[in-house]
Amino acid sequence: MNIEQLISFIYLASGLILFILAVIILRENFRSRLNRVVAMMLFLAGIAPFATSIYKSVLEGIPGLPLWFANTYYVWELFFPALLYFTAIFPEPQPFYLRHKRLLQLAFAPHVFHLLLVLLLADPDKVLGYLSFQSSIPILGEILSFISGILRIAMTFLVYLLSFHARFFSIVNLLYVMLAIYLLHLSYKKVENPRLKQQVKVVSYGIRTAVGLYVVAFIIPNIFMFNFSFLVRDLMIVGGLIVGPGSIAWAIVRYQFLDVGLIARRSLVYSITTAVVVGGYLLIVSQLGRIITNIIGQESQVLNILAVIVLLLFFQPIYSQVDDFVRRIFIRTRADYSQLLESFSREILKIFQTDRLAAVVAESLRKEMFIEQAEISYLDKTGRFVFSFKGQIKSSLELEPEIAIFLLAKRTPTFTEDFAARVRKGFFGAEMIDRGIQLVVPLVQNEKLSGVLLLSGKVAGFRYNSEDLTFLSTLANQIMVAMENAQLYSETLEKQRLEEELAVAKQIQTGLLPRSLPDIKDFDFATFIEPSRQVGGDFYDFIPISEDRLGLVIADASGKGVPAALLIARMQAVLQSEAMLGKNLSEIITSVNRFVSQATTRDSFATCFYGELDSQGKKLYYCNAGHNYPLLVKKDGSIVQLITGGLLLGAFPDAKYESSEIELCPGDVLVMYTDGLTEMMDSDEREYGEKKLTDHAIKLRPQPVEAICSEIIKSVKQFSSGIEEVDDMTLVVIKARDEA
Repeated sequence: MNIEQLISFIYLASGLILFILAVIILRENFRSRLNRVVAMMLFLAGIAPFATSIYKSVLEGIPGLPLWFANTYYVWELFFPALLYFTAIFPEPQPFYLRHKRLLQLAFAPHVFHLLLVLLLADPDKVLGYLSFQSSIPILGEILSFISGILRIAMTFLVYLLSFHARFFSIVNLLYVMLAIYLLHLSYKKVENPRLKQQVKVVSYGIRTAVGLYVVAFIIPNIFMFNFSFLVRDLMIVGGLIVGPGSIAWAIVRYQFLDVGLIARRSLVYSITTAVVVGGYLLIVSQLGRIITNIIGQESQVLNILAVIVLLLFFQPIYSQVDDFVRRIFIRTRADYSQLLESFSREILKIFQTDRLAAVVAESLRKEMFIEQAEISYLDKTGRFVFSFKGQIKSSLELEPEIAIFLLAKRTPTFTEDFAARVRKGFFGAEMIDRGIQLVVPLVQNEKLSGVLLLSGKVAGFRYNSEDLTFLSTLANQIMVAMENAQLYSETLEKQRLEEELAVAKQIQTGLLPRSLPDIKDFDFATFIEPSRQVGGDFYDFIPISEDRLGLVIADASGKGVPAALLIARMQAVLQSEAMLGKNLSEIITSVNRFVSQATTRDSFATCFYGELDSQGKKLYYCNAGHNYPLLVKKDGSIVQLITGGLLLGAFPDAKYESSEIELCPGDVLVMYTDGLTEMMDSDEREYGEKKLTDHAIKLRPQPVEAICSEIIKSVKQFSSGIEEVDDMTLVVIKARDEA
């Protein structure tokens, strides 16, 4: 195979590849104007190398071939207006095209005229012969002679014009090429989608290079009337034919040019692989035959056949290796949905925030699938769908029940047009339609519609194909797994946050409790406190006011955890401050109530019993602000409830409080407690109650104060039989010592 044969083979292969590309793109989406224009452009571009190869290898030696038949070659020059048309609408129509669609279609007129000219005037003498009209009728003969003369003059002008057609149309084609390159540059600057931008870049560079080589090889020499050698010119054309179709094939396979599906891209790779391997084998076989002939000095058909058989034995292994290499380079990329799904799985399963998950999925779909807008709308606690399009403030709407049932039953990507008749104004379905959503992917969890993936149309008018829908169905399952993980992670974080909060609250409360019991003459003390959740709102304190006067506090704040602990801490500070100022009890509790009302929310309040023990006078001054009535067990077995006081703290800012006093005799026992103790329940949901507490207090009064406290707690624990506490439990026991 000599150089001319090799070039002819490359011409033929390039033409066939362009035809294959045109068919693939046209079949992918025939209804798309962009696909039709690109297919037409590639088909016209393929005519030139294909026709050149056929002419050189087959037709050149046929005698008497009509010149007009050879001139049909010029059909391929319609490629230039087709190229201009393509750059005006790819990837989005240019503004001037939208305003002047008809004007751009007129770009084909000069080339159509040129084609008719070279076909009709292929043989000018024969055409002029046809224009000789004669008649024997005098008047008619003169008219026909006049018309014939006019036509011959016009034809002579056209023949003269035809002699300049190469240079003239070289200028026209050059202008078309320059304008097309300019439009491609504008398109590249406007594109925002990264994947689409890469498409434009690859196709633009390929077209610029291929057309540029053609301009240098043919157009410029025609304009300036000089010629390259046939070898140099053919090499430039071969380079253009390799780069041009190659760039489009690369863009299709690697970057989904025109959103060509995976099956079509694999078919293209198969075709390229076959062409490369078969072409290489034909070249090797021909050269091997020549080598054998040179070695033995004569042509041997037997040896040639043996050589071909040996080569065929290695054909399949070599083909498999080449096919695997090409697929690895082209197909096994993120453009392959299987690879994309794998990448998605690795990425989204590491995300544990719902909002972040939605953002990553939306951004990835925009980049990889050419989708203009993507959004995950999830169901909130109120049963409404939360959405936020194009950076707007988040809103929520209820989805029409009939549409929710429809999506839950279908469970596959659904076009909004399928349920457009069911939408209702003010509902989420109508909002989807208004915002241009084309496709809805249901996200189903535990047989419930937990969310939807909302997708607008694709850029450049691309359509959703079966591969897209299959991929989105699988992706929906991955998203639901990721959302479940995010939910579990959120619950774990919340649990961890609560544990940390409770630990802080416990530290606060532990710091508030007295480190030791008071050492007061003639009185003994015992205490017990047990929060239901590590820490709660129960609190007790002893405030040393003077040598013979001691403040007593027991309180129960609403809520649990840090808020309750902080409320108690602030109450303690106010109580201690007011008590040290020597105010009477009513004033102290009034001040504490005003502080709690102003410094906390309406749902924050506390019950409190505050008393001051006068060890010298053996009296207890007290004020009860809505707390459980402390029990004073007298030596004779009678019970006195310390009731005097007022409302609980924090509920009414202007509440008034009263105080009272009571004498403590030797052997008397004061029992202060919170409601967590008396409201403890057994397995039959019966409360321990004040009566049992009173009975135990009377029964245990003669015993030491530590025994009284521990036995009461033991009685409560036995009553509940291991039932978990639902509230904090606090007990403070004070006993006036018996006389010696």
